[in-house]
Order: sequence, then C-alpha cells, then structure tokens
Amino acid sequence: MIIMVIRNLSKQEAIDLVIGANILACGGGGSEKKALISINELYDKGNYFTIGDLSDFNDDDHICIIGMVGGGVTKEDKELVQDLSIIQEKPMIEAVKQLENFLDVKFKGFVATELGPYNSIVPLIVASQMENRVAINGDCCGRSKPKISISTTAVKKIPIIPYSVVSQYGDKLIIKAAQNDTRGEVIARTLSRIADGSISVARCPMTIQRAKEAIIPHTFSKAIKLGREVREANEKNQDPIKALEGVLKQAKLIFKGKIIEFTRVEEGGFTSGEIVIESLKDQKNKLRIFYQNEYLLSWLDKQQFISCPDSIIIVDSSKGLGLTPWEDDFQKGRNVHVYSLEAPDIWKTKEGLQVFGPQLFEKEWKEYKPLSSFTNIQLNHENP
Repeated sequence: MIIMVIRNLSKQEAIDLVIGANILACGGGGSEKKALISINELYDKGNYFTIGDLSDFNDDDHICIIGMVGGGVTKEDKELVQDLSIIQEKPMIEAVKQLENFLDVKFKGFVATELGPYNSIVPLIVASQMENRVAINGDCCGRSKPKISISTTAVKKIPIIPYSVVSQYGDKLIIKAAQNDTRGEVIARTLSRIADGSISVARCPMTIQRAKEAIIPHTFSKAIKLGREVREANEKNQDPIKALEGVLKQAKLIFKGKIIEFTRVEEGGFTSGEIVIESLKDQKNKLRIFYQNEYLLSWLDKQQFISCPDSIIIVDSSKGLGLTPWEDDFQKGRNVHVYSLEAPDIWKTKEGLQVFGPQLFEKEWKEYKPLSSFTNIQLNHENP
C-alpha cells in the first residue's frame, strides 16, 4: 500500500496522474486532452495540485464528491444551446460553492467521483482554486463508470442528495430530494443532455467518518506511479507493456489482437457501442466488448466473459497507453492488449453487485464471475 500525506504535486506528477488514470479508467473518465490543457494552464500561472489521505482529516470534517456528468448528445440536443454563450468558465467551483451555501458548511476536501483522466483532476482543480482545500488521494469507484448512481457511496447508503448542478451556460440548480440514487442519476443525466452533454455536479456531502467506509484509497498514487513508468519506458525506448505489467502486478492479460470492428452511438447522455478484437494467432478467436461510456461487458468467442465491476483495460500494444471510445482510437487494424483487474472487495458484495453488476447493462447476463475464477487457459486461450 502506498501511503501519502498532504503534499503538492509537481507538474510532471499531475501529468503522470492523467496518463495512469487514462489506462485505469476503462475508456471513460473524461478527456485526457482537456485534462492536460487544464494542468498546463494552472501550473503556468503558479498554481498547483494538493492531495492528502483520509487520515489527514478529522472525522467530523465535511467533504463532497465533485465531478463532471454527461456524454453523447443528439443533434436535437445540440440545437438547444447553439445560440447560448458560455458564461460560467468554472462550473465545478460554482457547484461546490452553491452546495456549501445551501448546507451552510465549508468542505475541507473533495473526492473524485471516479478514476479517470479528467474526472480525477476535477477535485484537484477545485481545491487549487479555493483557499485551504485538499483533494483526497482516492475515489468512489476505483475505475470509471457510466452513471453517478454507480458509486461506492451508494453501496454504503451515503445519500446522493442534496446535490448541486451547474452548467457552462450559467444554469444553477439544487436538487433537494430524489427517491433514490438511480433517480438522482436520471435527473442529472437529463440536465446534461440540455447543456451540450456536460454539467458539473457536487454531491454526496458527508463527513470523513462516513467517507472512510466508502472511498477506495490511494488510487491517485497508483495512477501516478503507473503513468510515470509507462511514460519513462516510452521516452527511453523500453518496453511500455513490461512497465505496465510491472506496476499492475494483479492485472491479467485476457486478450491481444487487432481491432476489426468499432461502433459508436451518441444519445441519451451516453456514448455507447461495441469493439471487436481478433486474435493475431487465430482469426477464429475474437473478443467483443460492450461499452457505455466505459468498457463494461465482454464475450470471448461468443461466451460471456469478463464484466463489470472488474476492470477491462485496453491499451495500445506498442505504447502501452490507454485507449478510449470517445476519441478516434479504434481504427481497424490497430494492435491492442486487453487486461483485467479484479474489482475492490466493496463491489463484490451483494450490495455492490446490485449497484454495479453486469445485469445492470445486460439482463440476460448469467452471473458475475470475478477475474480470479477464470483459469489461465481461459484467460490466455492462445497459449494454453
């Protein structure tokens, strides 16, 4: 376990965090390009990111989750904002302030909704722009996920409400009540659709004592180390795949091959589709992956295979860098390595699988089978 006390990140560490989070995010978690632009702008102005552990706070200190919500929108949705001006340049900061004012509390720190290239740095950005605030070295998923209702806080019954929503067009709302977290997600997702697919949401106000039950710790440390090792391997013309495997020792290589098919549909506040990868050794062997913002379900030679909440990680075979369905990363013929990491224990409980199990996305899915239940032959069927 990597232990870290409150400290400032160097600019290179911030960049390595984004590189590592982009690998671990399972295809989602926001834009890597946007994250790097934000880091450059912030550090060039003399600002910096500050992170700390849960143990650096008092149990009665208040924190909240801050992140972006949204995804693919239709042409009709885009037309709703085509004549509007962007008037809120920092909606995530305004979302925090609005929730603080509503609750009459001051949040001492902020936690990421998920581990992803942009959503990981949102709490870091907010903390850097507000006096005496800290981003927590951890997140509420351990990877990226398509809905804010899919959260370790939901497993531990930490309410999503009240939550604050702010858009770049100046819309500001406080959602005082929602029947459950799923309903809260639907409301936020609907609002994102009428805001060009992106809103800032400050949610789950909680004490550190409650946060310790839910937050998956030290995920930022893990991402920084992974990003550094893969980056340095590329800079030194060494093997980045070996570097990746050296950091992610628990990861299993479940497939390697080339992209032969990729589909993408943007609607309903999500980017969804399928990726088909063909083995380089035997064209009959294929891995199919379904994604809804993130990689969620897979089929190996038409048989149900790795699924959420376990991670499905797709990286470029030559660079070891994370790929995303949000960009043009899946050109036909591109060689990729596909890894899996077993989910943290909180997700493998009965309550956890109700929140993030495969049946949430495919009702006919038989059952969640953790990565550890597959044999080496099943995981690497090319080389039994």
